[in-house]
Amino acid sequence: MKLKLFLTFDHELPLGGVKTSWNDALFEPTNKLYQLAKELDVPVVLFTDVLCGLRFKEWDLNKFYVPYIAQLHNALKLGNDVQLHLHPHWLTSRFEENRFFPSGDFSLSNFADGNRNHSIGDIVKMGVDFLQDNLKPSYPDYKCIAFRAGGYNLGEGVSSGLIIEALRKNGIKFDSSISKGYYFKSAISEVNFSNMPDIPNWYLNEEGILGKPETNGILEIPIASIPKSPFEVPTMFKMKKMANRAPANNGFQIHEGKPAGYAHKFRQLFSSRMLGFDNYTLSHEYLMKILDYNVRKYRNYDEVLLSVSGHPKSMGAYSFEMMKVFVNSVREKYPDTEFLKFSDLIK
Repeated sequence: MKLKLFLTFDHELPLGGVKTSWNDALFEPTNKLYQLAKELDVPVVLFTDVLCGLRFKEWDLNKFYVPYIAQLHNALKLGNDVQLHLHPHWLTSRFEENRFFPSGDFSLSNFADGNRNHSIGDIVKMGVDFLQDNLKPSYPDYKCIAFRAGGYNLGEGVSSGLIIEALRKNGIKFDSSISKGYYFKSAISEVNFSNMPDIPNWYLNEEGILGKPETNGILEIPIASIPKSPFEVPTMFKMKKMANRAPANNGFQIHEGKPAGYAHKFRQLFSSRMLGFDNYTLSHEYLMKILDYNVRKYRNYDEVLLSVSGHPKSMGAYSFEMMKVFVNSVREKYPDTEFLKFSDLIK
């Protein structure tokens, strides 16, 4: 089995609001990520929140938009990758007195009814064009070919089909939004990846059934995951015990104060664990446990493509050290593993 890993990071501000500065909340931790990637000699993929960038071109040109674009250029200059991440609520959010106030239009599905100023297709095209227009002049080989949904929310039913169709029509060849077994519910979003194909990678269909493989189209490269043991200590208790590992608190979550209801909260207790670097209650040993689980599960396949996830805004010293130890552990245990960018898949 040939294992190919993608170190992917959602490049975004704290979506509920920022307590400190744009620099502290996003730019500085992303620069630290670049530095560590260079030290480890691995590429990283920024799934960048382009609609945030687009709105801040109006809201705060000099303090946010200019350094934001510079950070995307620097990613490519350093040999990393920049791909599409969409949080559509930015289009209907407000900015007053140097603060943004997020709307409840969290998912692309909110724009499926045709009653908004933008359709799903409009928004996807807007995002792809933004990246192409800003990066291609300086990097002629650049292509926007991969996508991660904001909040991993690919919709369901008809809206999911519309999203997949819009992505394909705008040149997206790879998706990395799905993490098998993951479940999340709040007042503004619901994600349910409980019935996914029992294969490592598959093509997404446009019928609105994410778990039904297609024969061609957009290839799903899921975020690696592992079923959660019923004997695991709930995260909320571990967060208190391990508070010394927590990163600086630079902002608010967009889901704060929006309870999902007890039934959904109970279901979330058994949501699968993602392979990622910004959950400070995990250890590098646990991350290797997730990877080992996937290696065993897919050992009979010739090639397995998996993503590792993270958010620079949620990464402090502990997370960066965990990433460092994880990458070195992978190289030691699985020396044939390739760390790739999405652009490597179309060369």
